[in-house]
Amino acid sequence: MAAPDGVAIVLWVPLKMRRRFALVYNSTAGVALPRLLDGVIARLRQSGADVYQVPARNAAEAAERVADLASRSACDAVIAAGGDGTFRAVATGAAGTALPVGLIPLGTGNVLANEIGLAKNVSAVTDVLLNGEPIDARGGLVNGEPFFLMLGAGFDARVISKLNYRTKRAFGRGAFVYPVIRALAETPAIFDVELDGRRFDASWVILSFARRYGSLFTLTADAGFGRDTLMAVVMEGGSRRAVAANLVSLALGWMAHPETRPKGVHVLPVKTATIGRRSAVPFEIDGDHGGISTIEVRADGPRVRLIVPPRYVADLTNCHANRLAYEA
Repeated sequence: MAAPDGVAIVLWVPLKMRRRFALVYNSTAGVALPRLLDGVIARLRQSGADVYQVPARNAAEAAERVADLASRSACDAVIAAGGDGTFRAVATGAAGTALPVGLIPLGTGNVLANEIGLAKNVSAVTDVLLNGEPIDARGGLVNGEPFFLMLGAGFDARVISKLNYRTKRAFGRGAFVYPVIRALAETPAIFDVELDGRRFDASWVILSFARRYGSLFTLTADAGFGRDTLMAVVMEGGSRRAVAANLVSLALGWMAHPETRPKGVHVLPVKTATIGRRSAVPFEIDGDHGGISTIEVRADGPRVRLIVPPRYVADLTNCHANRLAYEA
């Protein structure tokens, strides 16, 4: 039986407990939650699993090392130990292979961990790594490079460009307060956006496979990791007041619903996007600065297998019941 459009098919396949894990982490970054990391490693080894560490100095090295592990079938799963940026690097290396990716959420936002309902405690993380179901999820391409959660252009990219990463490691989400205030004080730059041939002028655009934004806020109920639908949220407001109103709307959950969505905000699925064709625009990918350039995005990027809690698998199988909230 064919599945409805946009509905992921998840097969329940009995799994043997995983025994061999490669743990990938950024060797140049500090660990925000050392007790969680040390506890999970200890619990995995107590369960009879073999865990060996794969340090990487940057995202490119992480992706390369993971791709090598996949080609040699060197482990039962690879673990991304870090935040969403670490997951992106690991997923890039594992994409298109049978190697599943697990998470130890050690970052500030941990959007993906919140998206799939992965509790940040030793017992929950260990159990999912050992016994969780893998799902297949499609990513996208931004200027030819894979991404798996989201990217933003305009306002949030300006916030990221002002963020001090030492402050972020020390204060977590509190480090974003000052950059947000600084970005709101600036006159918004308007840039051109084309989504599947439909054109807008915007001050802020978010393209997302994830339902959540910043791990705390619901961006749109029609996205969701593993649903393979790239959703675009286009905010046209060109004044500081309009940008602030959109930020408040996002924080309060109003943007996720058509009846409370601010005027000038458009939410729709997208397969291809071009942003900043007339003039380069700053962008961010999963909370990391992406650069300043014209942005070409495709929704048909590589697939990755992610190990998730059982409840998230159940949510995916029922996702066709969700009410669509985007524009026809």
